[in-house]
Amino acid sequence: MKDSLIDIIFNSEKRKNVLLLLLEGEKSREEIKTSLNVTSTALIPQIKKLKEHGLVIQNGDYYILTNMGKVLVANMLPLLNAVNVFEENSNYWLNRDLNNIPESILKRFGELGNCVIIDPDLNYLFEFPREFTDNIFKSTYVMAFNAYFHPQYPALYSNLAENGIDVSLVVTSSVHERMKKDYADDIRRFLDFENTGLFVSNETTGLATLVSTDRFLFLCFFNKQGQYDHTILMSFDSNALQWSKELFSFLKEKAENIA
Repeated sequence: MKDSLIDIIFNSEKRKNVLLLLLEGEKSREEIKTSLNVTSTALIPQIKKLKEHGLVIQNGDYYILTNMGKVLVANMLPLLNAVNVFEENSNYWLNRDLNNIPESILKRFGELGNCVIIDPDLNYLFEFPREFTDNIFKSTYVMAFNAYFHPQYPALYSNLAENGIDVSLVVTSSVHERMKKDYADDIRRFLDFENTGLFVSNETTGLATLVSTDRFLFLCFFNKQGQYDHTILMSFDSNALQWSKELFSFLKEKAENIA
């Protein structure tokens, strides 16, 4: 009985890795062996199966994806990337509230890439992690969404603007009320800069905080109990930065511009 294409692609780590490698372009047998650290004995039977199922063709000593192979491998990448993101920190993701993230963005979750999960240190619970402070003032722009109030945020955003960094800020109505009540001077100072924008959102989302810059992504979700447990996700992958930029744009479009 002939194996299905699903079996051919996913039931062998070697075949899957060969396909992903060939998505970059044609490769010789030696290049494949070196890249995947395999022997000819282990490689040749797997390439034979890929050829028999019309996923790979051979031109001399070079192997190339067929058109069908290119389509299938390109479409399997988002799934594999998403699996890697969830699998790397499965306990974290199982207890996160991902509701109300638009489907068009959620289905590209794999673009978060190599995320770093930073667990809270009880001795520094209300301080930003070093990875955040080391990069935020080196950014050329900062786009932030806050559904959770942090007492350092008002002064931070003003200081960023004062340093010439473009700052676009979306906050929930409850956060906005807290800022107006207890941090009015910081808000006025923030709004006095020409390179700032403030938006208020009434949308419900599982996001506690999103900070998207040209250098890094800083992301915090509420857990499924609606609580903020100070666990932080950071990523420096270029795809993750684009992903976060699009998520912020979605949140901003739903918000009211008040300055």
